Amino acid sequence: MGRVKVHGGTGARFQAAAVGLLARAARPVGHRGVQRLTWMLGRHFATDNHVTLRIGDGSRLRVYLDDGYWVKLLDPAFVYEPEIREMLGRVLTSEAVFLDCGANIGYWSVLARHRARCVVAVEASPETFRRLTDNIALNDGDVEVVHAALWEQDEATLSIVGHHLAHAAASVCERNGDLGRDGWQAFSVPSVTVDTLLQRHCAGPAGPVVVKLDVEGAEIPAVKGAANALRERDVIFLFEDHGNDPTCKVSRHFMEMGLVVMSPGRRSPLTIREIAAVKTDPTRGYNFAACRPDAPFVESLARPWHQARP
Repeated sequence: MGRVKVHGGTGARFQAAAVGLLARAARPVGHRGVQRLTWMLGRHFATDNHVTLRIGDGSRLRVYLDDGYWVKLLDPAFVYEPEIREMLGRVLTSEAVFLDCGANIGYWSVLARHRARCVVAVEASPETFRRLTDNIALNDGDVEVVHAALWEQDEATLSIVGHHLAHAAASVCERNGDLGRDGWQAFSVPSVTVDTLLQRHCAGPAGPVVVKLDVEGAEIPAVKGAANALRERDVIFLFEDHGNDPTCKVSRHFMEMGLVVMSPGRRSPLTIREIAAVKTDPTRGYNFAACRPDAPFVESLARPWHQARP
């Protein structure tokens, strides 16, 4: 565990070893079950037990040992969102702006901070935002952090519904039905647009803009808030089209805007039928990219798959 440092109270080392063993044991089944078993184990240990992981050249990430979403990183063979990794490796340049929208605890922001001219991490969930801020500070603070929900207008007051053990599922659109269930809460959060993020935090040369959208159902309103950027700059959206949506509404929306939907290693744009055929598992999201058909990103994405580093 040379890449891992354990922090916390009594039992932290045992908890880290147990969770790491669980993550490795679940590798053959795609790490299914790790989240729930991690939660169950976490009830018996201090909530501040955590590890610091080395996740890239000079990058570190603090992961709490009751966080069933992120402890999978304790399996050295686990690759988080390989499609996003591949696409970022192709489109991030030293002139680019990277907007990490739905940044969670900052994994992609931390890795991208030395690759892009400007990195902005946006997170709506209050508890997750605190962990994001801690991880940015752990990496010398080279990222702008914004506590807001990405939306089609600025300064609206939105309600985000989340659970402290299921932070990756927090949403301003899709979780109202969970209110009243044990542990689910609603928090008020201000909205912000892509256009405003660029204006406030990324002054300077108008280079390409890479927007990672992981906003749990708010993708279409978020894209509407990027109207100026789409008119004035080369913009690419890395987004999730969930397997539980047979209509592929997010991909369809991009196409109706005149954008093409791509996946790495494929030379031609995807059709709705092809996207639907890829989405075989209704419990997970599938990552794609959308940009103008004449944008320089198209050629970058068409290169053969090679597991590029972000």
